[in-house]
Amino acid sequence: MTYLMSVQPKYEKSPTEGPYNHAWLTGSVQSISLKVQGEIDSMLEIISKTGMNHGGMH
Repeated sequence: MTYLMSVQPKYEKSPTEGPYNHAWLTGSVQSISLKVQGEIDSMLEIISKTGMNHGGMH
């Protein structure tokens, strides 16, 4: 979790600026639960450098 949060992309003005992260997970749902997959996806979601996510822009 600490590592993923350290590589979480941040934008200055607009989330369309990027940068973007991608993650590839290998293993079955028994190895990596859907909940964990969702948490990883959230941790890699681009956010504003101010700390607000791009959903807060609207």
